[in-house]
Amino acid sequence: KKKKKKKKKKKKKKNFIEKKEKMSASAFKTLYTQMIQNGGDYNALPKDLLKKDLQVFVKETKPYFLVSDSFFYVPAYFTQAAITEYQSKFPQVNVLDLENKVIVITKWSLELRRVNSTEVFTSYAGVECRLIVHSFKPQLKESLHPTRHPTNLYRDDEFKTTIQAFRHGQVVAAAAASKKVEMAPITGGKGQVSQGILANSCGQWQFKEGNTKVVSLGAGKKSSQGAASAVKSKGGKKVTKKVAKASGKAVAAVDSLMSGAQKTKSGKKSTGKKSTTSKPPATPDAGKRTGSTSNMTVAQYRAYLQQVKKLKKK
Repeated sequence: KKKKKKKKKKKKKKNFIEKKEKMSASAFKTLYTQMIQNGGDYNALPKDLLKKDLQVFVKETKPYFLVSDSFFYVPAYFTQAAITEYQSKFPQVNVLDLENKVIVITKWSLELRRVNSTEVFTSYAGVECRLIVHSFKPQLKESLHPTRHPTNLYRDDEFKTTIQAFRHGQVVAAAAASKKVEMAPITGGKGQVSQGILANSCGQWQFKEGNTKVVSLGAGKKSSQGAASAVKSKGGKKVTKKVAKASGKAVAAVDSLMSGAQKTKSGKKSTGKKSTTSKPPATPDAGKRTGSTSNMTVAQYRAYLQQVKKLKKK
């Protein structure tokens, strides 16, 4: 029994080690982790990594161009030169038709950008590491069948911890570089509320942000943000205009009827019957309205119903 337990423990350890090795085999995770650990300095990455081509699987092309290394997926941002070169060499295949195909990125770079993580799902803690594609080519004859479903790199616990450590290091460095503040006297005495308080913007990102211009594949125009153009809903404007016109006509009809200015068939103006009492009216209180809403006669109500029916027929 003891031997069996030992064998089970060894198998569990082997499986755990194999899983770790597979996770470390992700090219995107290795590159992005080193990029963040170097403070966003692309030139500080190992030169042997920068010279390598990236053979990736295109997970989807719209609304975001997502590429995968069979472990994680990240968005790819294309420069105008990369799109122009691709269209001149491969005019028979549209870039948006490369979904579920294999492409080789021959020239690329990485850069950090500050974004709103509530809007950009491929980011974490307000920072995004972008894969900028300068040159690429498709592998149309080669088909790739991923053995596992790739996940978002920014949802990986280890990668999120790397970003958190980067942020913590920046906060500590900013706090250490700030001006010294005078502490309140220990023995007592008069002092200010601001004594001993460190006031600076150490909570903000301090890294050098990239500014490479990329294109939006949906619209084909340059975009400084680098993200795909948002899908805008169409229609609804004409319908709202028609509804507004119809409601405007109905309101005008009600106003004209309630004013009592319309004439009846006899040619006389129709007015509501005023009720009179023997008691004199009480003096109204200050600030209260003395007027009441106008009453509608039977003739006015019938005319109002006819006009409403006409509007419904239209």
